[in-house]
Amino acid sequence: MHRYSTKAIVEGALLSAITVILSFFSIYVPGVGLLADLVLPVPVIILGMKHGLSVSLLSVLVSGAVIAAFSGPIRAITGVLSFGLVGMGMGWALKRKYSPFKVFAVGTGASLVSNIALFMLSLAIMGINPFLQEIEIYRESLNSAAKVYSRIGVDPETIKPALEMYGKILDLMPLLIPAMLVLASVSSSFLCFHISKMILRRLGYSMEDFPPIWQWKMPPYTLLLFLMGQLSVLVESYWPVGILKQIGLNLQMIFSIAFFIQGLAVLAFFLGKYNVSKVLRVFVILFLFSNPFMAQLIFLLGMIDTAFNFRRL
Repeated sequence: MHRYSTKAIVEGALLSAITVILSFFSIYVPGVGLLADLVLPVPVIILGMKHGLSVSLLSVLVSGAVIAAFSGPIRAITGVLSFGLVGMGMGWALKRKYSPFKVFAVGTGASLVSNIALFMLSLAIMGINPFLQEIEIYRESLNSAAKVYSRIGVDPETIKPALEMYGKILDLMPLLIPAMLVLASVSSSFLCFHISKMILRRLGYSMEDFPPIWQWKMPPYTLLLFLMGQLSVLVESYWPVGILKQIGLNLQMIFSIAFFIQGLAVLAFFLGKYNVSKVLRVFVILFLFSNPFMAQLIFLLGMIDTAFNFRRL
């Protein structure tokens, strides 16, 4: 039988209590809920770093049991899935001294499993697809906006092309649910990593940071995956099998964002190389995000850099 040290038990109990308190903030205090959700994995990460996976797992189970006693089993299950898997995964990776990108990858994988489980739980218990529900809210907002424009005297034919374009985007959204799950997992893991780093450093623990953004580079095979996505959409138009288009659109969405970030990394490299002032850098970034054509060029720059690596020129 495995025996835990007194220190591990005491710290596990203390951090479990903190996790439970944060969970109650997340459940019952809407204004603080989002921040609490981001901080929730940190106590589990600390336990995993210091005492290993078994102690962090025990802490998650104890926290889940307390939450279930006060808020019901459904709240407990969703809470444990949302913070437990990410915290245990990142704590395990940090204890094994993984690089920041590997820790981030483990956190993203755990977050993706968590999001899929929560998505399936929502479908099974409540019969609600949260993504379709959000899409319907956006569709209703679009219709409301059209009515407002009509009331203030705007010609319906003037806004019809824009409404049709946004309507087509909303029609595609159900096909992109897998990509949205992946991107949500990446975003939450990235935020969790940085929040954990800030808190752990304040508590006296060392946690290696990501390298500077100008050193970021996607592996070459990501370009192949993106091209496979484009090919899948093309093949579906000539040989409809029902799934190729969805696979292709999801691959395109994920790697379009990845290549855009890589394009920003290339831009940051050359801005630093030529000692561009910080004020001018801010204006350049704001201009890129406000100009769709320039944003497309940054995406293309990132995609081509994956194959040719402009930063070595």
